[in-house]
Order: sequence, then structure tokens, then C-alpha cells
Amino acid sequence: MSVTEFVLYLIYGFAMVTMGIFAILQKDTKIMNLSLIKSLKYLGGFGIFHGISEWISMIIKLELCHPYYHTEVYYGNLIIKAISFAFLMYFGLDLLPLRDRYKRIILKTPIILTLLYLLGFFFLMSKYGVDYHHTNNTYNIITLRYLLGFPSCIISAIALYINAGLIEKTKSVIIAKRYKNLAWVFIVYGLLEGLLVSKAEFFPANLINKELFVEYFNFNPLFIKAFIGFVINFLLIKVIATFSWEQEEKLNQLERFKIASKERRKLGLEIHDSIIQELYAAGLKIEYLSINKEENKKRDILEEVKNDLNNAINKTREFISTTALGKIKLEDLNDSLEQLVQMFNDNQSIKINLESQISPYTTGHLSPDKSTQIYYIIQEAISNVTKHSEAEEASILLEGRYDFLYITIIDNGKGISQKNINPDKNFGISSMQDRTERVGGSFIIGKAKKGTRIEMKIPWEKPKGE
Repeated sequence: MSVTEFVLYLIYGFAMVTMGIFAILQKDTKIMNLSLIKSLKYLGGFGIFHGISEWISMIIKLELCHPYYHTEVYYGNLIIKAISFAFLMYFGLDLLPLRDRYKRIILKTPIILTLLYLLGFFFLMSKYGVDYHHTNNTYNIITLRYLLGFPSCIISAIALYINAGLIEKTKSVIIAKRYKNLAWVFIVYGLLEGLLVSKAEFFPANLINKELFVEYFNFNPLFIKAFIGFVINFLLIKVIATFSWEQEEKLNQLERFKIASKERRKLGLEIHDSIIQELYAAGLKIEYLSINKEENKKRDILEEVKNDLNNAINKTREFISTTALGKIKLEDLNDSLEQLVQMFNDNQSIKINLESQISPYTTGHLSPDKSTQIYYIIQEAISNVTKHSEAEEASILLEGRYDFLYITIIDNGKGISQKNINPDKNFGISSMQDRTERVGGSFIIGKAKKGTRIEMKIPWEKPKGE
């Protein structure tokens, strides 16, 4: 191994490991509800495993490991590389804008492919001897590079490009451009890592390989790979930096709702100190009238009761006008639902869980009218669960996708299906269905594995002025 090749392996491994560590550290998904941030841990796994694999390749070429363990180290390195590509494929598939129920199925693909690779790897060793892969690289080129490496890069590029299109539609052209740049980087990397293999006597390794690349371009492809590692780092930093405003906006929303909560508590004390006191006073006076029969005092006391009741009515009207639920904007919907769920959890035994996957970068537009209707639909659903389901737990999931807002509500109670619904008796379900249709959505209710599953699909609107 030349000094240049040694340095390139060292830099390439360092670039990958650095990228992996940086990606894993970006895990604050509670504030930054963004699909890329949530998927970065898998890209981080790829970077760390792949960087370590390149360093092991360097050690093998330098013959630094003991000859007795050479085969074990070589085989261990192949398995580490396979795991790294599985992480990269997992990153790409997880980043695809699919609903969670479908994504859970698709995300099994990298695991299945890796297990199949390992199965074939050990089968060939058992059949043809322990040194088979050391002397014959056909299996590893086909499976490790063509079926794992290249597709994982292309899937990641496609996922980034799709997300770029969605972001471009809804929010930022600049951020979308950075996503696209990252997608192109992964395509180039896929061509280098997946197709530039050692020369072999089968297609396409006999036509596209490292030896021919070096012969035609007169430089080692490790130069480009090392450079790409740093480019991925740079673009990730730029992409993530652009989302800092989302953290600030979230904190501002929390502060606004904190202030609103204080106002509600203040109003609650006011109800207790004024309206309830007025009604209590009126009650005492009526009780006095029922005991005492003095005619000369009745008129005055009745007048006082009338005034007390009028005061209570006026204060109640004032309270209602102050606290009545107004229109809810889409960006405030999650916070309103969190308060609603908290209220139910504080007042009954069924545990209600809320998960919201609505990011301002990957969702469309909904008018305050529609957002408010969604709030009432979920409120009715929770109410039905607590009254009729006999469940121990219920989950509410909001998924913001590029075409629809999906809402899934599942409980583990006794269950109900569409055919068992009586519009005259199940008024709450009919109300939910009517409200969903009113906002242009679809409503499906049916039995889950245990309990009831409700699914709603509500299309985004075009913003006014488009």
C-alpha cells in the first residue's frame, strides 16, 4: 500500500465516522418534529460502521493483523460493511414519506436482506471451505455491493429528493435545494461504492470496476469517496442549521400556552370567588325565606335574590365569551390536543396517548375552520373511548404527509365495527363521520386486533391566493 492510499483510507474512514457521530447527535425530535432528524440515527449507524470498515481494510492491506487471524478479520470486515449498508438502506426507507403502518413493513427489508446475505455467506463457507470468500469475491461483489450497497444509496437519494419536492411545495426553496444536493451526492456515492468493485469475470464487474477507473482517470476513487464523506457532513450541517427557527417557534408556542393556562386558572378562581359566591348567597336567602314567614321582608329578600342571580348570569356570560374555544390554527392543533388529552387523563382511568408527526416542512395547509373540526372529532373520539370502550389504553396518532393528514385512534377495549353501528344509538360516531365528511375527508371504523380502530384521511387545502 502506498502512502497516498494509506492517507486516503485514513481520511475516508475519519470522514465517515465523523459524519456518523454528528448524525447520531441530532436526536432532539421532541422539539424538531422533522422526518430527516428522526432518520439521521440510521445514517449515523452507517457512517460509523462504514468508517470502521474502511480502517479495517487499511489494516488488512498494511498486514498489521497477525496472519493467524487474517481470515477472521477479513470476514468480520465484510460483515461490518454489510451492516453499514443495511443502516443506509434503513435511513432511506425511513425517510420515505409513507404512513407508519406501511413503513413498519417496508423497514423489515434491510434486516431481511442482511440476514439473507449472512445466510449465503456462511452456507458457501460450509460447502466450499473456510477460505472460499478469501479466494473468490464473486458472492460479496454481487450481494454486498450490487444488492445492498448500490440500492441503499439510490433509495436514500430518492427519499431525499421526494422530501425536497414536498418541502419546496410547502415552505422553503433553499432547504429543498440542499436536500436535492444531498440526494445527488448519494447518487454519486452509490455509483462509486456500489459499482466500482474489484475486476471480476462477470457482468458488470468486467466492464465497470476500480482497475478500469484508475486506468482511464489516473487517480484512486478513494479521493472522491473521502471528499464525498466531507460533503455529506457539510450539507447535513447546512440542512440542520436551517431548522433552528422551528425550535424557537415551538418554544414561543409553549410560552403562549403557558400564559393561556395561567389566565384559565385565574378565571377559575374568579368563578369560585364571584359566580359561585353569588349563587351561594342566593341559595341562603331562599332558604331564609322558606323558614321565615315575615311578609314585610319577602319582597326585599326576593329582590336581592334576583340581583344575585342576574349578577351570576352576567358573570357566566362574560366567562363563556372569554373562554369559549375559538378557531384553532393547524400549528396550534397539537398543543390544543395535548391539553385535551391531559384533561381526560386527569379525570378518568383510561390512559390516552397522543403522538403527533406534523412538521411545518412536510405538511400542507388547513384552514382554522377545518383544524377546529379536527379538534372536535378527536374530542368526540376520546369521549366515546372513555364512556363505551371498556379499554385500559387508547392511542391517537396524527401523521402529516404530503397529500393528507392521517388520524388514527386505537383502543384495546371491547371493539365495534362499521356494521354494528346504529346511527340512532351511536350518535357520537355518526357525529365524527359527519364532521370528517364536512372537511372533505374519509372515515373508517373497524375492529383492531383488540379493540377499535378509527382512521381518518383529510386532504390538505390550497392556501388562499394560490
